[in-house]
Amino acid sequence: MMISISIIIPVYNVEAYVKRCIESVMMQDQVAAKVECIIVDDCGQDHSMQIVYQMLQCYHGPIRFEVIKHDVNRGLSVARNTGIQKAKGDYVFFMDSDDYLLPDSISYFLDNLKEYPDADIVIGNAKNCKTGDKLLHHINVPRMINDSDIFFQSMLRHQIYLYAWNKLIRRSVLRDKGIAFIDRVLYEDQSWSYLLFLNISSVLLLPRVTYIYEYNMSSIVNTTFTLSKVEIVIWSYVTNVSTMLKNPPPVEKFRKNMAVDYLMFMHYFLMNAVDVKSCFRISTKTAKAFRNVRWELIRRSLSYGRFFLATFFLILFPPLSYLQKYSLFRHHYSHIEIVINRLCHLTDFIHNKVTMFAVGNTNEPIGDSP
Repeated sequence: MMISISIIIPVYNVEAYVKRCIESVMMQDQVAAKVECIIVDDCGQDHSMQIVYQMLQCYHGPIRFEVIKHDVNRGLSVARNTGIQKAKGDYVFFMDSDDYLLPDSISYFLDNLKEYPDADIVIGNAKNCKTGDKLLHHINVPRMINDSDIFFQSMLRHQIYLYAWNKLIRRSVLRDKGIAFIDRVLYEDQSWSYLLFLNISSVLLLPRVTYIYEYNMSSIVNTTFTLSKVEIVIWSYVTNVSTMLKNPPPVEKFRKNMAVDYLMFMHYFLMNAVDVKSCFRISTKTAKAFRNVRWELIRRSLSYGRFFLATFFLILFPPLSYLQKYSLFRHHYSHIEIVINRLCHLTDFIHNKVTMFAVGNTNEPIGDSP
């Protein structure tokens, strides 16, 4: 039976980029699959959709294009959710309308999916247009990961990028697990990817670059910070981390050494929020929510017996958080996090060895050997 794929593209104020994006999809027409492309018109103020309609009128290939129009602008999260609801494919594939696919990328995904048909997600490599960097490092051949601990921990360690795009995702996973993007938050990929990786059984990583991530200076995450935007940014970090705290890895997945990565993963985002907040005053409501989620992270750390880590997390609060204002600290902070993480894992290693030694001694017979 032929596989079907739904490509989902939200469109909002991208008239400088959208033609290239849609063209890159139209060029994927030589594939052994049924492909539909769902374009969600999120009511921008420029000529993006006029460009889209002109292109669709001239296209006569096998890909079925469908435009879904919102009544009002509802944001990227809702636009993607709309696409998921309308999708009919076995797999969904998200694109941002300022990015583009390289030729034969969908065929490349499908060829590898034939080799590994059990993969819940197939992740292609991507290149950052601004830096030229590949987002998946040290991948030279396709790598199938069936151990949920391994790929979940890889995500927590930022070894698998969190962006929703450039991933062929089994649609039944999203449908059956009710995984959706949170409305009206920035960085919505953070908590969405977390929940996705929490609920899948296998991942296939591909080495070839299939997707170009455009650095769009006019996008909301790249525009200059204002007081109103800072409110949204802080609230978004609070919402995303709260979602992760409410959905911890289940017991059967939760190795002791995963606790460190889980806690550090959330701490990473909260430190970003501290950095943003250091330059602005925010509303009482947002400040309270931000304070509560930071304390909740410390309480969670203590509940896991991570007293050293809980102490380190006090850096999220004044006066220690004021260190963020110094460029020297910010420059070296990533190295500090690495050291803390490794120290915590080292204590796990020592604890496990001591426990194994103690258990081994306990199992020895009492008295003289016969």
